[in-house]
Amino acid sequence: MRVIALTGGVGAGKSLVLSILENEYEAKVIKADEVAHELMEPGQEGYHAIVKNLGKTILKPDGSIDKRILSECIFRDDRIRKAVDDIIHPLVWKTIKGKISSSQAGLIVVEFAIMGEKAEVGYDEMWYIYASEQIRIRRLFENRGYEREHAERIIASQATEAEYLARCDRVIRNDGSIEEIRNQLAEILNNRGQKET
Repeated sequence: MRVIALTGGVGAGKSLVLSILENEYEAKVIKADEVAHELMEPGQEGYHAIVKNLGKTILKPDGSIDKRILSECIFRDDRIRKAVDDIIHPLVWKTIKGKISSSQAGLIVVEFAIMGEKAEVGYDEMWYIYASEQIRIRRLFENRGYEREHAERIIASQATEAEYLARCDRVIRNDGSIEEIRNQLAEILNNRGQKET
């Protein structure tokens, strides 16, 4: 079993890389964001801890967490953000560890976007998906309808390129064609030798 941690900033094209790994290399893809959302569903451990911490004012009439209200609370108050992170992040990595240990897949890819998170899942390598800021801004406009200023603000709030490079074992350049991505992945996955950055 080979476990890859995969990260990169918004608009870098992580979804494309994950799709190729899943469809062409039969990788089991685990997305930290999706795990976090699952943990906040009614009845889950994260749900109970967040409601206990923040109160029932963050709930919709059906009892589920109102993500819009929670998001507003997090962005308005750093203490709330830290409290939610302290609850959810350990649960996310515990859940991901369980998914990895119960999987029979030969290749597992764990995707997460926030560089400050400690991806304590025993990965073999961490990959950084790179695309230039201009390409990322263009993608965010084309795919999500973000105005340039909004895209720049999101990018500025994330880790810098230097921070990604300092922590990652490999760089996958995603500013060219899909074929170039495929070639990079084939070279890495078919040659388990020396790591390259």
